[in-house]
Amino acid sequence: MISVGEILNHLQGHQPEIDPQSSPHRAEVALVLDGGAAEHDPSIIFIQRAPSPDDPWSGQMAFPGGRREDSDLEAGDAACRETHEEIGLELRPAQSVGRLGDLRGRHGGRSADLVISCFVYVVDAVPVLKPNYEVSEIVQIPLSQLLDPGLRTSVRYPAAGDKLFPGIFLAQDDTRVIWGLTYRFLTQFFSRLGHPLPPG
Repeated sequence: MISVGEILNHLQGHQPEIDPQSSPHRAEVALVLDGGAAEHDPSIIFIQRAPSPDDPWSGQMAFPGGRREDSDLEAGDAACRETHEEIGLELRPAQSVGRLGDLRGRHGGRSADLVISCFVYVVDAVPVLKPNYEVSEIVQIPLSQLLDPGLRTSVRYPAAGDKLFPGIFLAQDDTRVIWGLTYRFLTQFFSRLGHPLPPG
């Protein structure tokens, strides 16, 4: 199992790869770890995005987050704002423990020119979370479960020419899959901790 202390040690001083291009299309997500209930096997908060024709990631499992707005002045502001809007969790700067490398949208059509940044937070206590209209469900998954080889799978994506992409089932009896952009960020996160996932 991976403790919160190990996570802090591995992320401290990490210099992520930041996309150098000043794209006008940027978004931020929050990888939020609940270290209060299980310090030696913290869980990550995921959302299932509500079905929407305007959302490139409609219905998918994701981290809370969204596009930057003019009011988001500092890096991480959009991740915090969107997390509060989407699930009612207020993140504080002191809870930020690191940042992962920027990624670009790939095969989502409207997301192809989008630069996405991921900020990592650790919270000691998670309040009752309240999803807004953009979120159909909130799920917390322990790190040990995300690393379970028995939950690994592949997703065939028609928009990418029926290519197969690696993914992770939420549980043995749950057909929902974490894949795509969220999986790519998880690959970075677990690689920093010395537990590489199959490449995305």
